[in-house]
Amino acid sequence: MKILHTSDWHLGLEFFGVDPTADQQHMIEEIVRIAREQQVGAVIVAGDVFDRAVVAPDAIALYNDAMRALCLELGLPVVLIAGNHDGAARLSTLSDLLRGAGLYIAGRVTTEEMQADLGDTVIHLLPYVYTDDVRQAYPARREEIACAADAMRVVLEERRPPKDGKRHILAAHCFAAGGQAGQSDRAAAVGGSLAVPAEWFSAYDYVALGHLHRPQTLGGGKLRYSGTPMCTSFAETDVPRSVTIVDTNDMSLKEVPVEPLHVMRTLRGTREKLCEGSSQDYLRLIVTDEFPTAPVQEALRRTYPNALQIDCGMQIAASARTGLTLEEVRADSPLDVAEKFYLNRTGREMDDEMRAWFRQAIEDAEREG
Repeated sequence: MKILHTSDWHLGLEFFGVDPTADQQHMIEEIVRIAREQQVGAVIVAGDVFDRAVVAPDAIALYNDAMRALCLELGLPVVLIAGNHDGAARLSTLSDLLRGAGLYIAGRVTTEEMQADLGDTVIHLLPYVYTDDVRQAYPARREEIACAADAMRVVLEERRPPKDGKRHILAAHCFAAGGQAGQSDRAAAVGGSLAVPAEWFSAYDYVALGHLHRPQTLGGGKLRYSGTPMCTSFAETDVPRSVTIVDTNDMSLKEVPVEPLHVMRTLRGTREKLCEGSSQDYLRLIVTDEFPTAPVQEALRRTYPNALQIDCGMQIAASARTGLTLEEVRADSPLDVAEKFYLNRTGREMDDEMRAWFRQAIEDAEREG
């Protein structure tokens, strides 16, 4: 059987001051299209369905549309777990009732493990692990659980799947050791006590992971982050968005691209050069020859109506040059610090008149105590 693995939809996210509803609706339509064309037998959504615990009605409507299309129109079982961004209690409301429609939801870790038995394949649901939940679920091992990694280890030890000839797949939302986190991976604990060693998952044939936004495979091919199917940051634009198809016959993996409604990319150039082009893409514009004042931004947005960020290239370069440590701040004079701050913020050097104003301000402050 083929299973579509996706995660980190982040429905309802704040998106550069722009309403992303149409883009996320298109993302869901793409996932439904892929599920139909690839003739999958089930879908796994490995957490962070929503961007926060309480979301706007538009986000709820998108979720309803997705589950209706997958469960009712395509007749597919959907296995869904809560991530760290989701409101676990809200997400799992009526989960027992929804299971009858083919929607398996696990919001929090409890004594009873939820499974989706799909014949020769069993999908085990492990939502984002909270330490207190595991202590309550397994009180006899309470003293062993000092941190979230301990909690994950206890859960995995207590829930080892049987060796019964079936394929056993785990849907989990966590940070696996060795995973590559991007700038947009909020709340991903990298290099700390929350990193889960890949060998802890060895009892499973495949681990469908959510949490990190960059698609990647770990653990010799058994652990897989599908990545977010819609770009949410300009830090993610170097990696195409996709879902993962796992075939339980031979446990092979295939990435299938998710085409965006709007491409996200960065353009860099002088104001004059940028104004020569045009695009409907979601853009970050970096102006290299002047500060992007309100008139400059207005002129650029006439050409690029979906410019989400307009930055100053000189400021970015100055920021890279003028980063200050606490020791450097303490060693510099107030005027030195002010000059570096001004360069960092504007990309320009203070002129003599500005220096004179600042010296006068320092003298006035010192005189007033």
